[in-house]
Amino acid sequence: MRALVWVYMASGLLSACSGDERSTASPSAATIANANATAAKALPFNIENAMLSDAFQHNLKLAKVEVGVSGGSTLEWAATSIAIAEALVRLGADSVEVSVRRNEITQTQGVRFREVTHTYYSPNPSRSVWGRGKSWQLLQADATHLATQQDVAINDEFDALNQKFIDKGMDLDAAEKKAGSFVAKKFHLAPDWRLPGGEHVG
Repeated sequence: MRALVWVYMASGLLSACSGDERSTASPSAATIANANATAAKALPFNIENAMLSDAFQHNLKLAKVEVGVSGGSTLEWAATSIAIAEALVRLGADSVEVSVRRNEITQTQGVRFREVTHTYYSPNPSRSVWGRGKSWQLLQADATHLATQQDVAINDEFDALNQKFIDKGMDLDAAEKKAGSFVAKKFHLAPDWRLPGGEHVG
């Protein structure tokens, strides 16, 4: 029940972050995102999932929030995650984990083709659930090599065909090769094509 109440409160506070009067990332946080860039404003976002866990020693509280955004730049994705993290700390979280995903990409499973920023924040490193000894860690995808919806379709088609052939008793290597051949033909791929790897946030 406490978690549900917290999520409700967080939703209201986070909504303020995504309004027209969005707060800019703090100078220290902006430096984490890009040492040579000016502070950017957070983007409007929709909350996909939010949770609070206090199942840690010393009554530490961990907040996790996953949001979707439309458009934006690397710095704006960073600013969005930073604004959210700072808002959640004001609600009492000791450590915060924020995932920012692209609304332009849809997936039936997972988020590796959607996620562009993953942020960890503990304002007091001595009271962090991760024990990393630092307040911020911000991981981002390469904005010059973002996944497309076709990448998702290729990956899903390959996985489905590969599993179908395996279920029919085909050898693993043979199933992979046959699935790859089918996918290459369907999507008109080059002979040396490779499966899309997702955003590689890191």
